Amino acid sequence: MRIINIFRHNFLKKVIALIAAFCMWVFVMDDQDPAIDGSYTVPLTMSNVPYEFFTVCDVKTVQLDVQAARSKFVKYDANAFRVYANLEGLSEGNHQISLQVVMPQGFELIETRPSTVNVKLDPLTERQMPVEFITKGAVAPDAAIRDVRKSMEYVTIVGPKSFVEQAAKVYGTVDLADNASSFETQISLSAVDENDNVIKRVRVVPSVITISFDIESGLKKRIVPIVPELTAADGWELSKITVEPAQMEISGAESVINSIVTLKTVPFTVQTGQRVFKSTLRLIVPEGVNVPENEVTVSAEVIRKPIMRDQSSN
Repeated sequence: MRIINIFRHNFLKKVIALIAAFCMWVFVMDDQDPAIDGSYTVPLTMSNVPYEFFTVCDVKTVQLDVQAARSKFVKYDANAFRVYANLEGLSEGNHQISLQVVMPQGFELIETRPSTVNVKLDPLTERQMPVEFITKGAVAPDAAIRDVRKSMEYVTIVGPKSFVEQAAKVYGTVDLADNASSFETQISLSAVDENDNVIKRVRVVPSVITISFDIESGLKKRIVPIVPELTAADGWELSKITVEPAQMEISGAESVINSIVTLKTVPFTVQTGQRVFKSTLRLIVPEGVNVPENEVTVSAEVIRKPIMRDQSSN
């Protein structure tokens, strides 16, 4: 009863004093820890990415403009914030996504820059491609490559569909380094586009293969022209015949090489109905002769023969 009387005595004054004390506390806190504006740069993350899809987005970071008490900026850094694009339920293609922001308590979001991003969903795919290689340097002057064997003729490239479709070839580089004898080496493979630029988002499986070079030494080399064996169908003739390459280096035993003055293609008859002929033809390579490649590209123009009319005099 005595305690109740204490509260009732001068009750109004006590309430006024309590309110005054609270206002004083708010004033002091506001003066010592005022609300200020600030910004954080936060990495953009993708949420709920559909299975077996790859995301492509040019935006990597987002700037958050926020307001909070000064002490909050001291307590929290950018790692306390999260900005994400929710991709749940989306399919292949381009999507404009509004960004979601998660912040510590006590912060007020003023602006998100940017507030939306374009995200491309690209399905992961794979493709079989033949293995190619290029050589750097050359074998010893009196040596020639007789045969080349690869541990794998085909490999698999894996990556986003739009990137896999850019692949023009898969190749590696072999350093011949003046070798005069057979050797075996491993090469790393890369998938490149038609301009020989490496496609970074595409993975080659396996990424390394073994190549064996069978090299013969003590051989003679010689450069000979390529002669295409082309004929045209009746009533037609060929003009401007070209071959690529026009000549080729051959190698082999001296007794064999000395007797060869040209390399010919297999005979081929060009059919009518085409104005320009272009095809890959196989070379006829004599036994004991080594060539860097056994096919050439032959082109020609196909024209109709002029018709000769008999003229009788009256």
